[in-house]
Amino acid sequence: MKILIINGWTRHGDDQHLKAKCVLQKNIFKNLVKNYLPNSQVDIHDSYDENKNIDNYDAYIWTGGGGNIYENNSHNYSQLKLCEKIIEIDKPIWGSCWGMQVIVTALGGVIKKCQKPEFGYSKDIKIISPSLNNSIYKGKSNIFDAPAHHYDIIDQLPSDFEIISENEICIQSVYSSSKKIFCTQYHPELPYDYIANLMKFWKENYKNFFSEIEFNEILKYLESKEKEDKGQRLQELSNWLSFLS
Repeated sequence: MKILIINGWTRHGDDQHLKAKCVLQKNIFKNLVKNYLPNSQVDIHDSYDENKNIDNYDAYIWTGGGGNIYENNSHNYSQLKLCEKIIEIDKPIWGSCWGMQVIVTALGGVIKKCQKPEFGYSKDIKIISPSLNNSIYKGKSNIFDAPAHHYDIIDQLPSDFEIISENEICIQSVYSSSKKIFCTQYHPELPYDYIANLMKFWKENYKNFFSEIEFNEILKYLESKEKEDKGQRLQELSNWLSFLS
């Protein structure tokens, strides 16, 4: 099994993670895949740093990222062009948050700014389609919380996609059987307290959203939530990898 991880972050974004003393998100995915599929070959593609051969992989994983996919810049352009090529390969694709937004945009869907961003976690996500209840969402509670951090959401889905889960804020996961693509707006791969550490580092970004007390309460809540989770947040990712194998 050969899996290619597409890094959705810019070089600056990766550098910010290192300054925050956080493991790079591409490496979190790599470690998780190797944990569930120890005999797999897992490679990473950084669109800012190399021209890797993207062919001959059995599946692709698109990480989270920063920025807004609807903006016109070189990073977005390279991500979208890479996505178009990978979609043509016609192998299973997982997209997390930014990864979902890149894939939706590349296929003709629309991403827009969210009126109410979700910082730290998405609350009360409800599975509204049973399509994946015996596969990716097998063993998952019908209503659940998940780690999340995003300013943008799906406004229009591409054709051949269905909404699998949502909450009062936005569409939370989508699936295309014909294209073998599953995406989440939330981050099952990221620990809650990992997001808390990033939020501490980016504290200035939240001044218009939270008071000092509210911000500290969210950080404390995320740290306790990870201790209580006991691996439940990883259910859909572990299921997806299991079905790949």
